Amino acid sequence: MSDALQALIEKLDIEITLEQRNYLRFLYEHLHLEELSDKEQQYFIDYFFKSEPLRNMAAFALELADIMQEMQENMPAIEQAERLANGREQRLYYERKWAERRRQQLKQQITKNNNVLYVPFHYHKKEPGPIIICLEQTTGMAAYSELCKSMILPWFMNAHHEGRDLYIVPYDRQIHVHYRFENGHLNVADFKSFIEYKASGEAAMLPVLQFVKALLQENQQGTEADIILFTEGAPVDGQHLVSKQAKMMLEEMTQKYHAEFLVIAMHEEHFNKQQFWFAHKAFFADNAIQ
Repeated sequence: MSDALQALIEKLDIEITLEQRNYLRFLYEHLHLEELSDKEQQYFIDYFFKSEPLRNMAAFALELADIMQEMQENMPAIEQAERLANGREQRLYYERKWAERRRQQLKQQITKNNNVLYVPFHYHKKEPGPIIICLEQTTGMAAYSELCKSMILPWFMNAHHEGRDLYIVPYDRQIHVHYRFENGHLNVADFKSFIEYKASGEAAMLPVLQFVKALLQENQQGTEADIILFTEGAPVDGQHLVSKQAKMMLEEMTQKYHAEFLVIAMHEEHFNKQQFWFAHKAFFADNAIQ
């Protein structure tokens, strides 16, 4: 633990156990709390000791850290095997498809003034788009809320390192609130609201996907958006995800914004892979829940 953090704890005159110290260190590293003012850090530390859910999330996150690290280390080998399995011709087809699309966009944006052509190459600079996390918050997900939120904590570090906006969108049948953390920087008030946010009822998937599309339209300067969907696995409108209208919307998000969808479902037995046809990857939290 840093000297500055230790000084703040002493200033608040709070006794801290070794376990709590480890939790707080984890949060400081992943949320970049050192960037906050001393007053904001004091507020966060005070909230940490008052909030059992936040401490539970840090505990879950620490336990999951090793598992997630192992997954990240193994993922390149898994993806390479998948690419090889897909075959060279299929890969070349998609490479040609994207190259042609980029050429057409560039052609449309070129302007001419007398004998000078203005080519906006900077528009085609590869930049990371936002990370958008959609968190199902329903009666069925209440038991897993702290676990899911703990899994979200490391994305703050990823967004911060990559300079990407991080959105967190809780949802049930609709969206009541969402949080934006610009370039992964923490806003304590919004973070506290996110930690304490609860909802009830059932979940619908199409409204949150439509909301995500609207967020992507606001971030058109970015590419390669990551969409992470936390779900129990059985939205009430699941059958509509295979409709023609839904497929057109999801394919547009994939092609226009290079969106990649990751689904984290609570139970594999509840997951309908036909309805989640658009997911590039799906993970199941059964083992973590146990």
